[in-house]
Amino acid sequence: MSNIVFVAPAQDPSTPTTVYGRGHSGSISDESFVASLIASGKASLQGASIRGIFVAPIAATTATVNWIVDSACTAMKVDYGTTASYGSSATASPAAGSGAIVASITGLTTATLYHYRISVTQGSYVTMTPDLTFRTS
Repeated sequence: MSNIVFVAPAQDPSTPTTVYGRGHSGSISDESFVASLIASGKASLQGASIRGIFVAPIAATTATVNWIVDSACTAMKVDYGTTASYGSSATASPAAGSGAIVASITGLTTATLYHYRISVTQGSYVTMTPDLTFRTS
């Protein structure tokens, strides 16, 4: 769930009769919707921005998720699992701060597709990425 503020009116994709007005702020759980709002310039995050995401190295039973945050965060983690329900999480290193961040995931199953999302907290705001995937070797 990401906290955003609308800088232009935007229509809710699930409920077309709902229109968020300029200046409205809220917590939105549809991360794809949040990403599209930010990309179109209709909203901005109330929290840290997550960028430069990649997973490497990926081995048979381990993977390392990498990303960058430009502002100081108080907590960071990666939720992961074989479905978008996740079920497990790995704390980032460093667990707080800014710059290049990594989260090492262990105990994975060989040749399996994993879903993951990054979560960062800045003050009282939590920013999450949309659901992403990688496959172990």
